[in-house]
Amino acid sequence: MGKTMPFSLGRLKEIARRQDPPRWGPHYEPAIRAVREEAPSESRFSQVWSRRLERYCHALSTPEQSALLLALLHPKLFELQEQRILHPSPRSHPLAGHSSAVGMELPPFCGTVQVCKRLDMLDRHSWAWIDSDDGLERLPVPIPFIGDFLLFLRDELGPYCVNWTVKATDDGFIRRMSRSGPPKDPVADERAERSRHAIEERYYADAGISTVRVTQSSMPRTFVSNLLSLLLMQHRHAELQPSAYWQLCEQLQASTTTGQPPFEIVLSIVHRHNLPMEEVRSAFATALLVGDVQADLMDGPVLIDIPLHPRRRDPWQVLAPLFQRPAA
Repeated sequence: MGKTMPFSLGRLKEIARRQDPPRWGPHYEPAIRAVREEAPSESRFSQVWSRRLERYCHALSTPEQSALLLALLHPKLFELQEQRILHPSPRSHPLAGHSSAVGMELPPFCGTVQVCKRLDMLDRHSWAWIDSDDGLERLPVPIPFIGDFLLFLRDELGPYCVNWTVKATDDGFIRRMSRSGPPKDPVADERAERSRHAIEERYYADAGISTVRVTQSSMPRTFVSNLLSLLLMQHRHAELQPSAYWQLCEQLQASTTTGQPPFEIVLSIVHRHNLPMEEVRSAFATALLVGDVQADLMDGPVLIDIPLHPRRRDPWQVLAPLFQRPAA
C-alpha cells in the first residue's frame, strides 16, 4: 500500500457529494473551491464568471487562471470541469449521460488504483485510514487525485474531451514548486512528480482522452491579458437587443480600418438607443470575445479608447494543439 495521510471522512464524503458523479453546467461543483478555506495556503486562487456555463469557475494559481480564460472562451467548448477528481475505482466516461453523446461508444475509466497497479506505482497512491461504521476497525480508503481542467469540446465529428494539466513552467512537471524553499529530498520529489503525471495521463488514456501539458510559455501573454480585461468589462451585464448589438458590431468592425476609437462608437449607440453605458461597454467586450468583431487581440493591448486593429492571426489556430481531438 502507498503512503497514508490525514484525511477526514467528512472531507471524503463532501468530495463524493460534489463529484460522484459530477454535474453539468451551472450545477457543477469542483472538488476544491477557490476560496481561502479550501485552496492550498500558498496558492493565488481566483474565480472567473462564465456566461456559457452560467457559473463561477475556479482556478488555484495564476497559470491556471490564464488557462481557464483560454478554455472558457474557445469556440468549440461546451462544458468545462475544473478541479475534477480522478476516481480510484472504475467509472463511466465523462461524456456518459450528456445529451450530445447519445449513442456514442465511450470507454470507461479503470480507476487510479488499477492504473497504479499496472504501472507498478501503487506506492504512489495516497490512502486514509477511516473508522468503520461500527467503530471496531480502521479501514484503508484511497484518496483521489485531483486534476486541473477537463475540457468538453465539439467539432464536426461530435463531442470529445481533452485533459489539461497546468504548471508555470515545464520544470513544474518534474519537481514540485514551492515558495517555502527547495525540497529536502529532490530525487524523491522528482520521482513523485513524474509518477503523479504518469498516473494521470494513463488514467485519461484508458478512456480515450489525451492529456495536454499547459504552461505559461504556451499561452500568449498579450492575448490572455486582453481576454481578462474584456471579461472584466463584460461581467454579468444585461445583453443588448439584437438590432443595437449588431449595429455596434458593424461599426466596430469598420473601425478596424478607419481608426475610429471604440469609445466613440459605444457612446453613439448609448445615445441612439438610450442605453446605459455599462451595458454597451459590456457588449463591446462580448463582440470581441466571441468573435462577432474580428480584431487583433494578440499583438497589442485592447482598450476602449484606442483604435482596434485588423486581426492578423487567428488565436485559436495558433493555440490549436492545446485543443486537438485525440488521435484515433
